[in-house]
Amino acid sequence: MMLGTELQNLDGNLKQVQETLLNKWTGEGLTKHLAQQKQQHAECMAQARADISKLEESVDSFRRQAENNKEAIQQRIDQMQTARQDIEKVKMQTEGMSKQEAELRGMIGTSVQQIAKEKELILAQDKVTKQKMEELQKAVVFFKDRLGLKFRKLDGGRLQFSFTLIDAKDPDRAFVFTLKVDSKYEVVDCDPKVSDLDDLVAKLNATNNLSAFVQTMRKRFKQLV
Repeated sequence: MMLGTELQNLDGNLKQVQETLLNKWTGEGLTKHLAQQKQQHAECMAQARADISKLEESVDSFRRQAENNKEAIQQRIDQMQTARQDIEKVKMQTEGMSKQEAELRGMIGTSVQQIAKEKELILAQDKVTKQKMEELQKAVVFFKDRLGLKFRKLDGGRLQFSFTLIDAKDPDRAFVFTLKVDSKYEVVDCDPKVSDLDDLVAKLNATNNLSAFVQTMRKRFKQLV
């Protein structure tokens, strides 16, 4: 008896499940269910499209940001390269200036040494000139009365010698030569002309014997009378 009752209950439950399944998956139930599923699918697709659009916007934003960052980095690289080039130029200019400064210092040092040598040479020449002038003064004093010699100092370190008492017919006739005194002797004027004057001057510079030169010049003038 109990077994029969359980079978009846099971059969009733199965019928109820069958009716529920038939009502849901057939007829209006199925249509309603499909409509709900379609609506949910449409909503999901719309949401997905919205999410995709947002993602695309984010991707575009990141891409633009990346491009901007790339441009900024390139600008920094260009600035660094320009700065490096400027540094190299300044370095080269500085090295060039240091080299020029060293060259100038060398030139100045050389010039100072050269000036010092020239100064020593000038002092030595002045000493020689003074000595020769002193000798000339002594020679003038010696020959003035004996040989009718007159002596006159001219500009430019020149000394003029004028002899008289040479020409017996004209004792006052002047025989003149002008001697330039520098680092060496040079006759710049002679009246009347003496033929071997150059040789006499060369001997004077070799021996520095002014007294002998003056006497020889008087003899040459005497031979011209």
